[in-house]
Amino acid sequence: MQGQTDDDRSLHSNDPRWGDLEMADMESGRTGGGSSIEGSDVDESSMNSTKALKGKKGNTSGTEDEAYDVDMEGDDEYGDAAELSWKDLKVTSPDGKKVLLSEACGRVKGRFLAIMGPSGAGKTSLMNMLACRLAKAKGKGDQMVDGQKYNRSFLKKVSGYVMQDDLLFPDLTVKETLRYAAFLRLPAKMSRDDKLKRVDEVIVKIGLEHCKNTPVGSALKKGISGGERKRLCVAMELLMKPRLLFLDEPTSGLDGVTALTLCRILRDLAHSENCTVVCTIHQPATQIFNLFDDLMILKSGKIVYHGPADEVVNHYAEAGFPCPVHTNPADHVLDVISPAKFTEEEIREADENAEKIRLLYTPPHVEDPPEKKRKKDKKDKAFPSRPSWFAQVWYLFLRAMQNVMRARMVLFAQLVQTIIFGILIGTVFLDIGRTQAGQKKRLSVLFFICINQGVFSALILINSFPSERLIVLRERASGAYYVSAYYVAKMMAEMIVQMFFPLLFSCIVYFLVGFQHDAGKFFIFVCFMELCSLTATSLALMISTFCRTVTLSITILPLILEICRLYGGFFLPPAKLPAYFSWLDALSFVKYSYTGIALNELNGLVLYCTPSELVNGECPLTSGEQVIKNEGFDYITIWGCALVLIAMIIFFRILAFVGLRWVKG
Repeated sequence: MQGQTDDDRSLHSNDPRWGDLEMADMESGRTGGGSSIEGSDVDESSMNSTKALKGKKGNTSGTEDEAYDVDMEGDDEYGDAAELSWKDLKVTSPDGKKVLLSEACGRVKGRFLAIMGPSGAGKTSLMNMLACRLAKAKGKGDQMVDGQKYNRSFLKKVSGYVMQDDLLFPDLTVKETLRYAAFLRLPAKMSRDDKLKRVDEVIVKIGLEHCKNTPVGSALKKGISGGERKRLCVAMELLMKPRLLFLDEPTSGLDGVTALTLCRILRDLAHSENCTVVCTIHQPATQIFNLFDDLMILKSGKIVYHGPADEVVNHYAEAGFPCPVHTNPADHVLDVISPAKFTEEEIREADENAEKIRLLYTPPHVEDPPEKKRKKDKKDKAFPSRPSWFAQVWYLFLRAMQNVMRARMVLFAQLVQTIIFGILIGTVFLDIGRTQAGQKKRLSVLFFICINQGVFSALILINSFPSERLIVLRERASGAYYVSAYYVAKMMAEMIVQMFFPLLFSCIVYFLVGFQHDAGKFFIFVCFMELCSLTATSLALMISTFCRTVTLSITILPLILEICRLYGGFFLPPAKLPAYFSWLDALSFVKYSYTGIALNELNGLVLYCTPSELVNGECPLTSGEQVIKNEGFDYITIWGCALVLIAMIIFFRILAFVGLRWVKG
């Protein structure tokens, strides 16, 4: 991908916002700025959105603007654009050996600043440093908002961040996506009606009216266009009325017309919405370049130019590099400092050119930050509080349920799978009876039932959760909600849906196979099917949260499931297991599920023999209790098995929360 530097990729590889989607973007993404857009027409809804922004009176004094007529605590206190300044910033690789950014100073307020530079220049390093989103890279220097140092917690309250990847729930519509963002991020004291009104206003402002009821979609599901997805991401941040907005390669993957439309919206946000806009971009088209107020050019981690965008051509001319007629200034300013071919001579020449231009550049004067830490003043107290933990759980639960119910094909596939396997198992072991031969089949079908419920439940989750995790990491980074709130809501929604399928499976299999016709035993059987399924999904969830890639997850899970199957108590009874393998036996959820339903079925079971099964005129096995003793199931009780499975569910889910909370991906 043209707009992504080598150094930036090294940072992104360790960043929670970047996952398997990065490779797809690198292969197919293209920056909209590089396309010719002469004579192209922008769609009417998009133009209306920019006109709506332009038509409003500029709000440079910090008063409430007309579009956001919904009162928000403290708006009059901190509604003006943030002054972002930085001094002597330095970013190095994790080992400290490679300098990614050095001697960076700058200042911007209420303007549209574009950060440009060739590959390896450090654009994203600077952006991540300013946005407090450095992953494993090390950074130092002074970053200030309104002249005072800030941390990530403070920055979340005054800024928004739009990532390069548009990570959104595909089954939600545009309006639903914004509504959930509003419910989770807007002030707790703000009424529901006012939040919905804010959503409608932002939809109009950003030009998404025509597609507000259209599902977002994905690569496999038709939805809104790439430009509309990007505008939706911007709209989610605008709900909070940020004083500062960061955007990482906003035109990446967009065609020229769409990129121009988006940049017009961003320019008008800076001019009319009291918002300082900072973005990284790679060689935009001329019309897009002309929209920038300020420009910062980086080369090898150093600032070559920082100032008004319309003065950069003169600056280059003074250094001896005039812009040829009919040449895109954005192309010219980068071509001068970037080697056309990576020969040693051309690299040296490009470095010399950059140094000549840099020598003419005078860094802006940035005051040293106060030695004392930021005090909580009126502005800090005015920051509105987010919804409570319980409110977050409720909205996240509603969203999770809506996502589950919208995935009709997945639900239908699970339903068909459950019915087919239930009928297949039931017909293969149809009415096994209580003979000696039937008893051997009884243990086989009980074990196979546990394997079926465990494996399929785990595989369904391991394939669905990783994609959602990327969205959660993005929302976490913006401070949308507590991780614990998401986790509890997700577990609630998952269990409600998941518990239906083991129940359906039990109803089919239990009576086809011909287990004991006793209501109490049927109820216990269903409970163990539910516990087996929940334990398997808990195990899969834990693995997926600790593995950084989907590939690693689906490699490790089958291995662990196979170990659980081998030590499940069917192939080798627990009593006959070698001591050095006892710990594997104790960790097998299949063993406790199998033992539990075996004890349930065998207790009170009366067996008989056909004439051919008699041994010396006697029946070898006449009761289920004899089978329990012979198979070594008497080491534990039914309720002991249930308690162990419950303990496993709790343990695996606690570890899954730890992985979700601290493993960055």
